[in-house]
Amino acid sequence: MTLVTQEDSDFTNIFRSSKNGFIQFAYSYLGNMQDAEDVVMESYIQYWENKDKATFQTSNIKGYIFTIIRNRCIDILEERKYLLQKNDELYKHIIGEIELNISSLKGCDPSELFTSEIENIVNDTIKTLPNRTREIFYERYLEQKAYKTIAENFGISVKGVEFHVTKSLNVLRKKLKDYL
Repeated sequence: MTLVTQEDSDFTNIFRSSKNGFIQFAYSYLGNMQDAEDVVMESYIQYWENKDKATFQTSNIKGYIFTIIRNRCIDILEERKYLLQKNDELYKHIIGEIELNISSLKGCDPSELFTSEIENIVNDTIKTLPNRTREIFYERYLEQKAYKTIAENFGISVKGVEFHVTKSLNVLRKKLKDYL
């Protein structure tokens, strides 16, 4: 047979009479009924586990439980605040990356990218041409000389110049087939 003390009886009465009020109090700050109910139940348990300790002294059980509930609500709200701040930092970081990518894409001119790439292919390809073909190509396309002038400079016929120009253009077409 267990003896029910006055303190146990007081606790039971407080539990029954104050539980819903405590839950409403916690809910008004936490905004989540499940969290509010958990806080209240944890607070009752914490009181019950500590009531027999030598260092525990209170005559106001209801005030003590209310203080536990208040402190636990503060802890939960602080945790939420911390998580929101971290999420906000993450959000700002992600937004910053997205804005950087948008800016980078807006500043990117595909024609410039391909122009640079094409120039490299043309330069590398021209370097592989035989010397005379390369020299004739330079005079025709870089110096804008006429076929007749080039022929005179190299001591060959206009048909010979056309042969070298056609040869270099065919090599370039093959190398640039993906860009044409």
